[in-house]
Amino acid sequence: MSRRAIPALVLVLVGLIGLVIVGRNTPEPETPFFASTGGTWMPAVGTSGALTGSWFCPGVPTSGDGAGGEIVVSNRDAQQIVGRYLVLTEEGVVADESFSVGSWAQRTIDVTSLTSAPFASVVVEIEGGGGLVEQRAIHPLGNSVAACSNDTSANWYVADGYTLEESIETLILTNPFDEPVVASLRFSTEEREAQPGQFGGFTVPPRSVRTIRIADLGARDEPIISVAVEATAGRLVVARAQEYRGGGRFGFDVSLAAPELRDQWWFADGERTDGVTETYSIYNPTDEEVEVTVFFGGLPLASSAVNELDNPIVVPPLRAVIFDPAADRGGGDVVEPEASVPGDGTSDVGDDGEDDGIVDLQPASTELPEGRHATVFSTLAQPSIVVERVLTRPADGSISTSVVLGAPPRPDGFVPNTWHMGIGPTEPTEDALVVYNIDQIEATVTVSVIGPDGPSAVPSLTDVPLASGSIITIDLTDPDVLGRELVVVSTSRVFVERSLPRGNDLPGRSGSWLLPQSV
Repeated sequence: MSRRAIPALVLVLVGLIGLVIVGRNTPEPETPFFASTGGTWMPAVGTSGALTGSWFCPGVPTSGDGAGGEIVVSNRDAQQIVGRYLVLTEEGVVADESFSVGSWAQRTIDVTSLTSAPFASVVVEIEGGGGLVEQRAIHPLGNSVAACSNDTSANWYVADGYTLEESIETLILTNPFDEPVVASLRFSTEEREAQPGQFGGFTVPPRSVRTIRIADLGARDEPIISVAVEATAGRLVVARAQEYRGGGRFGFDVSLAAPELRDQWWFADGERTDGVTETYSIYNPTDEEVEVTVFFGGLPLASSAVNELDNPIVVPPLRAVIFDPAADRGGGDVVEPEASVPGDGTSDVGDDGEDDGIVDLQPASTELPEGRHATVFSTLAQPSIVVERVLTRPADGSISTSVVLGAPPRPDGFVPNTWHMGIGPTEPTEDALVVYNIDQIEATVTVSVIGPDGPSAVPSLTDVPLASGSIITIDLTDPDVLGRELVVVSTSRVFVERSLPRGNDLPGRSGSWLLPQSV
């Protein structure tokens, strides 16, 4: 195995320091255009002024029995926005309605009242390209919030699927267009790769939804199943609905798959604490072996040697690998740190018995410390991997599992300092936001609430200190922020995750990203 962890880490850090913001191209006035967020990226808030801003929601369960869903459209402007939405199911279009949202207001679309299909997807089009759109999936195993996509893609990838015991993974494929989509599906585990014959070239009808249960493909009782959906004709939207019902996991999640492979994936919220299980699923759908380097951020000085284990993760072609930060970091050669941290504060005594004034130093720890950390996965190869994080935390005598796809920098290298949240907690929630400062500069963070007159900084959440390269959590307990649209602004570049109560009187949290501000 070649050892390239340190060079890879250096390239990651140097590359990030050199990131620059690329200016937007101005379209010809007479040419209609759709809102753009800087190329295929993660769901993001773009600029107003486009002819139409389209949002493609992953899909929500609408079959009843405690399952349902809603779409929240947030107007982040003083001008009213108007648009239309389509509700799509396996039967086709079941609703096609116009709507409007007043200045600095929100509109909730109750999808459950419009259909009783197993799953329904929603397409929202906003004239002028303003606003932002998110969905909330409601389920007896817990609610799940996800952003809607700004674009469709020919290829989609899921890194972490799970069918142990009674757990159920369902793919939700949405074709929002007037022409059929022809696609193929293949899946990988740690041991094998397969392409079921019936999905070597299947069709998703126009303006409809198709669902596929992974267990029906023969992938039962698997701790990890990664999936690639690749269209040979047309473009679509793919999401994963996951019910965790055993094998040490419990919860529910609906979220978008990854529309592209990347060479970097970032996570703001990681935790090593008693009772917490944190794993990462790494999927390599290419035909070449890939070496992946892991970098842990937001650590104290005493843990400065954590990232000096020179032992990359090797992901074979067409395979999935599970990485456990608490268990899979041994076996590498430890590079002795050039700098160390003070030990017990005592001084050395020389041969003559005199105190020579030199303070004893102990080497920095190579063990991942207790508490929170950020995580970055990178590879020197071309964009070739997808990474998802699975966190299972104790929750009042039970457990709560949440899965989150990593966040990539934009293709032009842009990392934002402003993030938007249309769906937040409706009850006081500690540690609701996790903010990771990727820059080596001191910064501050301010949370603003959107009210009738626009954004207004929350006094208790203004100029919150954020040390260089550090992680902080922010409590959302002020009554003024509950159930409201929020904006998080940092003086440095940051990644921001949210951790929301699962609802339905269930303990525990569900994680997801805020929407970054594009420029």
